[in-house]
Amino acid sequence: MRAEIRYHSRRGKSGVMQVIIYQPRMPEEECAEILAAVGITPEVKGWTRFVSQTKDTYSRDQAEVLVAYLNSRQATSAHMREAGLPLPGIVGASAIPTLPSFRDGIVYRLYTERGYNLAFDVEAINVKTYLYMTRLFNEFESALDGE
Repeated sequence: MRAEIRYHSRRGKSGVMQVIIYQPRMPEEECAEILAAVGITPEVKGWTRFVSQTKDTYSRDQAEVLVAYLNSRQATSAHMREAGLPLPGIVGASAIPTLPSFRDGIVYRLYTERGYNLAFDVEAINVKTYLYMTRLFNEFESALDGE
């Protein structure tokens, strides 16, 4: 799920930040069940990448309450979009905070907000940060595979 957050910088300039919203604590069993439904099992190479992509998804009920919550926040707009099938070699946004050099402050934990009342935890990461970190992650992995 993605959302747009409109903001004003300290200098008064307005901007729009796009974020990817994911479930950091989706149970492993739930991820395995979702992946099994599309023929992906834990024995498959790249299992952790598939799991991270799964954590970037929501059930329809979850998505509806999450979109309503996000749209109730000032200057934030969100919308639902059907999730695609997980793809080999892709890292989900939920995997980025697990990287050893990842700075904790880059993730926004919506579940810590006053008034947050959803039954599941939600975090967000800036799309630009996600793209940069996945490219870096893939470069490191390619270098290690080449050895």
